[in-house]
Amino acid sequence: MTPIARKDAQALFPIMSDARVSTYLTWAPHRDVGETARLIESLIAATDEGRGYHWTIREGTQARGLISLIDVRRTHRLWTLDRAEISYLVDPNYQGRGFATEATAAVLQPAFEALHLNKLIISHTTANAASGRIPQRLGFRFVGTEYQFFNKHGVWYDMNHYELLAQDWLARREKEN
Repeated sequence: MTPIARKDAQALFPIMSDARVSTYLTWAPHRDVGETARLIESLIAATDEGRGYHWTIREGTQARGLISLIDVRRTHRLWTLDRAEISYLVDPNYQGRGFATEATAAVLQPAFEALHLNKLIISHTTANAASGRIPQRLGFRFVGTEYQFFNKHGVWYDMNHYELLAQDWLARREKEN
């Protein structure tokens, strides 16, 4: 994993333009490398503003996907939230090889220790069971299913939600050491 950089646009474009990647995501396949470059600019701006943190998943020097802490929310009016959602995507030609699981495990320490987040959330459509195995492997607690969470291309999708609290992650780390 490396922090996302402008130079990653060319390497990420084949992944971002693959329709299989965006099936359940909020965006359409990228039509040209410029679209990927603009996305990267927005991700860098989010990092600069503390709204998100983004890394390119790599195998050696080859880009295999993205992992992000998105929707970082520190406060809401008088509430302290200190939470973020983990978002991952992997080149379909490399799915099932542990890239997303390893990348997700790698962001837990900086999320809880460096960014001092209290909660991490992972959500996935019930139609994408493979994505749900990642939070299960990493000890996230299943919170529940939200029915008809979003509609894409005329189809309503349900979402499963998982969470991991900093105190639970720290307790598990202490137990493992």
